[in-house]
Amino acid sequence: MARIDITLAGRSYPIACDDGQEERVLEIARYIETRMGEIRGNFASVGDNHLLVMVALLVVDELFDARDELALWSGAAQDQADGSANGSLAAEMVARLTTRVEALAARLEQR
Repeated sequence: MARIDITLAGRSYPIACDDGQEERVLEIARYIETRMGEIRGNFASVGDNHLLVMVALLVVDELFDARDELALWSGAAQDQADGSANGSLAAEMVARLTTRVEALAARLEQR
């Protein structure tokens, strides 16, 4: 078992992880720190604990979106393999991707 220190919001946290996973944990910590900076920029008066909760919700929301998207892609692949694709699943996938791209574009325009 490896032990590393990550830094979030200026505080150091000792973290245990499997051997060989140190860089992955550091990468995740950097991602969380980046998301914290983005949120902190929009909500300057939020405390660190509140900020971490907001980031946790944001990251899990991203995870759920990715999970849902994967389920759609898997369903489309299965329909195609079964020869039963009717186009509605593909249309739903395109609509979801379009919504995500538009949301990203809107966020970029706000900066």
